[in-house]
Amino acid sequence: MVDIDELRERLVGKELPGGSFSVPPYESWLMSDVLCSPPLPEGVLHPTYVFHAGMRGVGFDIASLLDLVHCRPEDGPMIGETDLRQVRPLRVGETLRGSARVVDLVRKRGRSGVFDLMRVETAIRDEQGAAVAFLTNTYVFPRRS
Repeated sequence: MVDIDELRERLVGKELPGGSFSVPPYESWLMSDVLCSPPLPEGVLHPTYVFHAGMRGVGFDIASLLDLVHCRPEDGPMIGETDLRQVRPLRVGETLRGSARVVDLVRKRGRSGVFDLMRVETAIRDEQGAAVAFLTNTYVFPRRS
């Protein structure tokens, strides 16, 4: 089993690569359609995009995130908790930039065995650098012996 002290030393406080993106109109339409959303003001993204913006803002794909903590997909990793805060509506076509960092990593024992909880905070900013949203995800990494 991976050593929690080594992981904490290496990861807590680590800045993740981050990333920028924009949402084209068709993607906004698809999201609203799949969520059966009532009509939104012209050019406004569905609030669910705060979650998507935060995930894109990490700058890692899932495989890379798992590699960071020495976890395999077959171990059953998952998102345990999500906290999002929207400062203002996100807009179709605007360029957003995410910056993310690992803020905590703890090991716990439960009925299903040993698992690690890693908390990652992501700030989403517009092109002027103003904060538009924040996302905190707690990832659960089961540890098989």
